[in-house]
Amino acid sequence: MSVHVTPVAGKGDFEAFLQLPYRIYADDPNHVFPLLSELKDFFEKKKNPYWRHATHQLWLARRGDEIVGRVGACVDTAANEHHQEKVGYFGFFEVLEDAEVSRALLETAETWIREQGMEIMRGPGNYNSNHDAYGALVDGAWTRPVIGMPYNPRYYPELLDEFGLTKAKDLFAWLIETGGAFPEKMTRLIDRMAARPGLVVRQFDMKNFFEEASRVRELYNKSWSRNWGFVPLDDENFRYMAKDMKSMVDPAFLLVAEMDGEPIGFSLTIPDFNEALQPLKGRLLPFGWLKFLLGKRKVKMARCLLLGVLPEYRKLGVDMVMIFKTMQAGFARGITSGECSWILEDNVPMNKVLEGYGAKRYKTYRVYEKTV
Repeated sequence: MSVHVTPVAGKGDFEAFLQLPYRIYADDPNHVFPLLSELKDFFEKKKNPYWRHATHQLWLARRGDEIVGRVGACVDTAANEHHQEKVGYFGFFEVLEDAEVSRALLETAETWIREQGMEIMRGPGNYNSNHDAYGALVDGAWTRPVIGMPYNPRYYPELLDEFGLTKAKDLFAWLIETGGAFPEKMTRLIDRMAARPGLVVRQFDMKNFFEEASRVRELYNKSWSRNWGFVPLDDENFRYMAKDMKSMVDPAFLLVAEMDGEPIGFSLTIPDFNEALQPLKGRLLPFGWLKFLLGKRKVKMARCLLLGVLPEYRKLGVDMVMIFKTMQAGFARGITSGECSWILEDNVPMNKVLEGYGAKRYKTYRVYEKTV
């Protein structure tokens, strides 16, 4: 039977789009299904401010009446204006192990991206680097992903290569397992760095969470602005992305570095709630909330999600101090391992810092692109 790719039209198609991964990952013990309620909110244009500067389209692939794949494509004007490029993203890519279906989906996304006047097709992701599941797992440990990171079958890289997509950038995930103690030599080094005159590394003021978050957004935009793939966040988008964070995170994992009272850096680490979310299979109702609340108390891993230092302060070891304090807080709370992700392959300084802490580069994710 031939493959037919059609736009998602109506509630029935949208539900089928959301449900397809349950078939693809039915027998995969590592996959973590995203919360369906959050995924639906992401696509809700009245709720999500992202859609004020982005447009997209979703498709389903069928063989006869059978749904065998899906994909989405997006143009983000804010990202393109920042980088002065014409990129269309593809994402939400899920497909059975079938090169014909994969090719039909990706060709459809490519055509749409070209019709929007774009010159480059980039992905996979949901959709850009500010969102979850950016890139495809291509090498390393095929284990359960930590919160916010992508996961895919082993055959996806082959399908993406077969279509003619090539590497735009590799992203590294580092695993830290220290056993709850630091080498004395390292502790002395960090103590000297932390004692620099005027330097203070403090926790978030949770009573003024959104004011603190606004400061972090400014630091994020300034410290990451030159990074490959960076997309600046305005205050509205940042608040939307942080709306559930206040009730979910530990202030000891939210750090702000100040020099002479002025913010110069930040780090954001979150417990790996995927440990608690995995058994829910994307559904909080009717008893998912209770299972999650009980499960999150037993989480033993954390993810360092964001860390940034203003360029003029990067040689002071501020990043090392924040990582050290975060790890101390994790040990005190029973966290036994952590993932730092993702780190650009060419971010040599940060990769060296993590290697110095004894971290192991254990997963590689790839962002692909193609001229359209």
